[in-house]
Amino acid sequence: MTNDFGPALRRLRRTLGLSQLALATLLASTQRHISFLETGRSRATPAFLQRLCTELNLSTAQRSALFEASGLRNPFPERGLNDAEVANALDTIEQRLLRNWPFPAFALDRDWTVLRANDSARRMFAGLGVDLGQPAPSLLAIVLSPAFRASIRNWSEVSPGFYFRLQAAAERNATVRDAFEAARAAGVFEDIPALITGQTSGDPMTCAELALPDGSVVRMTPFVGHFVTLQDVRLETIEIELMVPMDDPTEARLRAG
Repeated sequence: MTNDFGPALRRLRRTLGLSQLALATLLASTQRHISFLETGRSRATPAFLQRLCTELNLSTAQRSALFEASGLRNPFPERGLNDAEVANALDTIEQRLLRNWPFPAFALDRDWTVLRANDSARRMFAGLGVDLGQPAPSLLAIVLSPAFRASIRNWSEVSPGFYFRLQAAAERNATVRDAFEAARAAGVFEDIPALITGQTSGDPMTCAELALPDGSVVRMTPFVGHFVTLQDVRLETIEIELMVPMDDPTEARLRAG
């Protein structure tokens, strides 16, 4: 049986910025043992993997990758979005959270695909010509589209927020990274350096001013959150995005649909 655990452990250790000795100290092990594991002279045991996962506070995805590489039974297999338990969890998120938020709200996966949305979000995006009811709509494609950017009256003010959020997501996901690099190459964010260096002090919270087809303008900012109790590789990366109205007219407009 091929042992891929050594390279996987080495990559994890380097990602965490740990030497073999530092990792051994954290795990109450020895540098020799860590070296043997990384070179394939020793194989990981369930007890060692348990210490590795708990002492380093690894994510579910990291735990899953290590178990897969070790050849041991993986208690954290990655399931597809069509898996019954995953779909049930997403339905619960929609029914218990998104539907109870009176303003646009949706759940995104690591690729920025909209997995679930409430009625308010569907109405808002329909007004922008986007159907959230279509299979796997991409918020990434929506945000980076010329039509969406044209609908944001203060794009120059909010674009740094989009830029740095995408930049952070690109470090974790290849789909986002490719789209982000393509957008940069196309000049979508060419003004970012000048905007950053030329910024003056302003409001502590910047909101997007979105022009709707009827001529009205709503002022909103996103609130992004995660569930802390999810123990599934697929679900752990889900982001819940709640749009927050920033003034009374916007709140009234959104509540009125």
